[in-house]
Amino acid sequence: MSVVEVADNLYLVPGANKGRFPFSHSILATGERNVLFDTGSGGQALEELKADFPVDLVVNSHTHPDHFSGNGHFEGFELVVPEMFADILADLASMSVRLAGGGEAAEEWLLLVTRFLEHVPTAPTGTYQDGDVIDTGAHSFEAMHTPGHTADHFCFLDRERGILLSFDFDLTPFGPWYGHEESDLDQLHESFRKIRGAAPRMIVSSHREPVSSGIDEKLSAYEDVIRQRGEKVLARLGSVQATPEKIADSSPIYGFVGDQQSALFHYFESRMIEKHLERLVREGSVERNEEGFFRRAP
Repeated sequence: MSVVEVADNLYLVPGANKGRFPFSHSILATGERNVLFDTGSGGQALEELKADFPVDLVVNSHTHPDHFSGNGHFEGFELVVPEMFADILADLASMSVRLAGGGEAAEEWLLLVTRFLEHVPTAPTGTYQDGDVIDTGAHSFEAMHTPGHTADHFCFLDRERGILLSFDFDLTPFGPWYGHEESDLDQLHESFRKIRGAAPRMIVSSHREPVSSGIDEKLSAYEDVIRQRGEKVLARLGSVQATPEKIADSSPIYGFVGDQQSALFHYFESRMIEKHLERLVREGSVERNEEGFFRRAP
């Protein structure tokens, strides 16, 4: 099994597609018990990992399919997940509505999860909350609630060594992601504040190599993408009334062209645009009428 040691007793398990969506890197913490954080690295990687390391506990950082899709490879293992959505983790129909809003987008979400990722729904055996600690016997990792991306996103902090497992606060060019109804820009900024307050000396995320230098600068640049996107959305709005969905047709955030923008990704980008429009309304630069149309404020 090709794992990458990033610190004593801590390994990156490289995901399929170089860890890019719809896969992610998993993270293995070893000690008196071995803890696997997230299972989105792909079936082959997970089966090879199981052959080389006895996994004692599986932890999902949040309920996104590129982080839980391999849970079925650990049927019968101890599996702990964030408490708030534990009851629907194995209910993919409910999960599709929560994350994709229903309709064609939810149907595409289900196809992605069940056919492409071959996910087998697995009920958790336990839950965790903010401040709970996962102890491997060698090192301890404290759960740190960092919502905004999803309502149930958590990071895990090894305070002694200053290592933050940041998962989808990944510092990649793809930028912060907030494409669900439950996503929240204010919560995202507060989560960035919490991450900075933890003063990590290393950040190990789900979609890139670990970062151990220039962390403050990289966090600031990553967070600033939110501001830049807001400017793009405002520019596309102009003086014409529009909805988030209409603006998403031209894909100002991701630049999707033609078939790249499926119903699912159109839904995601629409929700992200909606977050920006709602913020712009609060700031006074955009108005929203009773029919739900947005336009620049005069």
